[in-house]
Amino acid sequence: MTMKRFRKTIVTLIAILCLAGGWQIIAVLTDRPEFIPSIPQLVRTLLELSATEKFYQSIGMTTFRGIIGMVLSTSLAIGAASLFVRFRLLYELSAPALTLMRSVPVISFILLALIFLNPESIPLLIAFLTMFPLLTENLTKGLYSLCPESLILARQFRLKRINTLSQIIYPQLKPFLYSGLASAAGFGWRAIIMGEALSQCASGIGSDMKLAQSFIDVPALMVWTFIAILISFLFDKGIRLLSHVKPGIYFPRTEKAPVFPPLPSLHLHDISYRYGISHFSYDFRKGFIYGVNGPSGQGKTTLLRLIGGVLRPIQGNIVPLPNWGIATIFQEAELLPELNVQENVTLPLSSFYSKAYAQRIAQRYLCDVEMENLSDKLPEELSYGQRQRVAIARALAYPSPLLLMDEPFKGLDNELKVRIIERIRKQQAAREQIIIFTSHDTEELKRLADKEIELKLSEV
Repeated sequence: MTMKRFRKTIVTLIAILCLAGGWQIIAVLTDRPEFIPSIPQLVRTLLELSATEKFYQSIGMTTFRGIIGMVLSTSLAIGAASLFVRFRLLYELSAPALTLMRSVPVISFILLALIFLNPESIPLLIAFLTMFPLLTENLTKGLYSLCPESLILARQFRLKRINTLSQIIYPQLKPFLYSGLASAAGFGWRAIIMGEALSQCASGIGSDMKLAQSFIDVPALMVWTFIAILISFLFDKGIRLLSHVKPGIYFPRTEKAPVFPPLPSLHLHDISYRYGISHFSYDFRKGFIYGVNGPSGQGKTTLLRLIGGVLRPIQGNIVPLPNWGIATIFQEAELLPELNVQENVTLPLSSFYSKAYAQRIAQRYLCDVEMENLSDKLPEELSYGQRQRVAIARALAYPSPLLLMDEPFKGLDNELKVRIIERIRKQQAAREQIIIFTSHDTEELKRLADKEIELKLSEV
């Protein structure tokens, strides 16, 4: 436990003791134990209640309703949010209903439900009506805020769906998901107990609170209130602990050799796009490295995105049109912030190889970019040039017949750049890849490119 957390715990305990002491002083001064019971009296009542089987039945039933309500609301909220992101009109049509669900007082839901429903089903329904709109709106905002480049990364490297969800989508949704869960649990827990009290369920904390109120049993009522607060606190702590769980990368148990089609050539015929590229044709052949040069804004990045299938041309065609994994270095490193250096390199390899084998490959290519001693560092701990080198290692490790690099050597000093270029050329000669890269640097083009393509104004 860190000193900060220890200090916070001590302060919390002192605050609780102060509250208990203040209550005890008031109980002694008023001397009305039937209305303001003392701390010892409350403890005796708690012990008496805890000696009965019904005490645990009530706690178990209310907790069960809370968990089921949370799971049901979260599951349906994920489905609804996914539909809303895909169909914007559906979200706009549903927004008033979600706002209405959040605005209607809980007591109104309960009173209406009492007219039409079985009392035992009311607390669970109230939990859902309270939690669902909060979670849906939070998750919808989270899905709308997903970084497009990270999704492109998943597509280019053909990540397995489970890894796309756990390593790319889930980390970005976490703040929205858990803030929604915390709010939903706070409102939903109170709503469940209120529903139990008013519907007078057979068992539940709310039912026992109502029973204690009917018999003016203040000590029992306060004990049940304390139990409700305690369980709510534990729910909140559980959600916080869950938010710190980091899902691991899924790897197959055995290696699966990647199946990429032979790529003797890649032909672009009369390609045009809305901006940057117009009537561009070229034949890229296996075993050659092509350097694309041209002023900023002339379509170099657009050309790579068209070749990689990220963009679709409005005219012309690409033969064959890539629909398999493509090793890609983006203009920015696009490292996943919650993964360390080695995990960022092994993630694309998880589609083919076991964990141990993928780690060996990752370490080999981290050595090629001279980052092997920083494999356990997070991206935020690296400089710009170091992050770029990790991105280079990730692309070189990926076993694709096509490698696209968008200004890959930004942030690298000249001597290191020369060494990495030589290693890229050596790998390319062994694999006979088609490599297409963009650069403004004439020295980079001279050292790495077998053929240079200059995008001119007439081509864009």
